[in-house]
Amino acid sequence: MEEFLHIAPGSVSVMGLMNDRENRVQLLIDRDVLEGEYFGCHPCVSISSIRMKMRDLIEIFLPAVGHESVYVDL
Repeated sequence: MEEFLHIAPGSVSVMGLMNDRENRVQLLIDRDVLEGEYFGCHPCVSISSIRMKMRDLIEIFLPAVGHESVYVDL
């Protein structure tokens, strides 16, 4: 992930997709996670966490960084 997202080990986050301008990383989201209103992640550093609405991730963040997600059943 350092090569593709420019994020240190332990800090990998969905937010790192903003660094993947060549779309080399595919985001997989478990369908169970989609049922929650919010999710938590690191903001590309492991010393803090953020909470974001799932709808904002799908409808705002991912389109803004040029990524789509694939939904899976894990």
